[in-house]
Amino acid sequence: MANPMIPSIGLGATLLGFIVLFIIYLIVIGFVLWLAGEIVVGRRVTFGEALAIAGVGTFLVGASIAFLGLIGLLLGLVVFLLLVKHYFKTGWLGAIGVGIMAIIVLVVLTFILGAVLVGTLFGFPKFF
Repeated sequence: MANPMIPSIGLGATLLGFIVLFIIYLIVIGFVLWLAGEIVVGRRVTFGEALAIAGVGTFLVGASIAFLGLIGLLLGLVVFLLLVKHYFKTGWLGAIGVGIMAIIVLVVLTFILGAVLVGTLFGFPKFF
């Protein structure tokens, strides 16, 4: 029996929220992979290729971790590198470079967005 003190939003709203968050996740991860691919690979990398890696990689890596545990984590890393290697048409070192650069871009982007969020929440300091 549901707790009457905790309001329920329903299954439809939960699924809609999940879909919206998943689309935002794909766009952010796609942008990070696209930027990392542009920096490392050197050829024109399309945003569609980056979205394909983000979408397919999310499901394949998630499934390998869910079914295989810790070994699945290592298998997921190899699957991600294979996806980058295939879609960005690069070698193993290029795929590893894109993976490392994607982590660096994500960290920098997180710090920048965090600083903007803190600035908007608490106001930017006045220098004059």
